[in-house]
Amino acid sequence: MPQFDPASFLPQLVWLAAIFAVLYFVVVRPTLPKVGRVIDQREAMVSADLTAAETAKAEADAIRHKYDEGMTDARAQAQAAVADARTASAKVVEGQMQALATRLDAQNTDAVAKVEAARAVARTALDTEAATLTADVVARLTGISVDSAEAGAALAAAA
Repeated sequence: MPQFDPASFLPQLVWLAAIFAVLYFVVVRPTLPKVGRVIDQREAMVSADLTAAETAKAEADAIRHKYDEGMTDARAQAQAAVADARTASAKVVEGQMQALATRLDAQNTDAVAKVEAARAVARTALDTEAATLTADVVARLTGISVDSAEAGAALAAAA
């Protein structure tokens, strides 16, 4: 192999240096600053995107915090409204129950009075009928004519 021949090392090194110099000055030197600028631009873009993302996250966290506070306040207000409604409805029901109890007591009193009046009328009618029947029985059995008022007085005395 000619590459490993020590006599051709010097010309190979000269050609290597010449080709390296040409490639460096023709290809690398003009393109390296352009690549550097592109890398710097991309780095700046990524940094700006990260900053914007952090800002957006902070805003989203603030909005979430406000939302959570609003929901907590709304829940508390709803629970208070429900408690107030329960209290109000309990008072209304209690008032209605008292009115119903009063009305039922009045109806009960009226019914008791009516029953007592009917009982008194029935007792009077029964006493009158018993006196009449007693006078009639005495007249049939003994032949003595007794007035129904006298028979009623005798029954009252016996009772």
